[in-house]
Amino acid sequence: MTDQFTLPLAFDVGATFFFAITGGLTAMRKEYDFVGVFFLALITGLGGGLLRDGLFLQQVPAVMASHYLIAVFAAVVVSLVFGDILNRFTLIFLSVDALGLGLYAMVGTQKALMAGLSWGSALLIGVINAVGGGVIRDLITREEPLVFRPGEFYAAAALAGSAVFALLVLGLAIPAQPAALAGIATILLIRFVSVRFGWQTKAARALIGRKTPKP
Repeated sequence: MTDQFTLPLAFDVGATFFFAITGGLTAMRKEYDFVGVFFLALITGLGGGLLRDGLFLQQVPAVMASHYLIAVFAAVVVSLVFGDILNRFTLIFLSVDALGLGLYAMVGTQKALMAGLSWGSALLIGVINAVGGGVIRDLITREEPLVFRPGEFYAAAALAGSAVFALLVLGLAIPAQPAALAGIATILLIRFVSVRFGWQTKAARALIGRKTPKP
């Protein structure tokens, strides 16, 4: 990939902001104090980027820059001011979470491709970038991570959106921004459709030796 495919910074900062809101709302539902709200917003908003840069790309974490921290502060303010409203409307919370998922999936995939990794590795990093903050959030709050349980399409949605982005950029040479918008739209569509129609993943079962139910 060349520099012309670099995504606008707004994608990355926007992902931090939206995911930080989900962390702040989670902290408020658990009745944490102001420090707890800020910390959970911080780790949810920046956790995926820390995993992406520090663990997989072996770079100085870009998410430590001041504009990301400002995005977290803004998310904390939004959570504290509008938290009751956002928690009351499931669709709003779902939309905020889905936007964060889509934005971070695109950013992670793009950064991995820019680092010269293969498309398969880029998809993996895109998914980890998207779900990493949520996994850390759940572990801190002593909940079983959402992405590990049978349920609505979440990590699978991030994977599909990342695949659309990589296909458009690498296969069709489409500029990154419209390709990213297509990837985000894919993730939003899968998330909303899976919720609307109750599509869910199933618990893993061994194929060999599995007992078949009696008629």
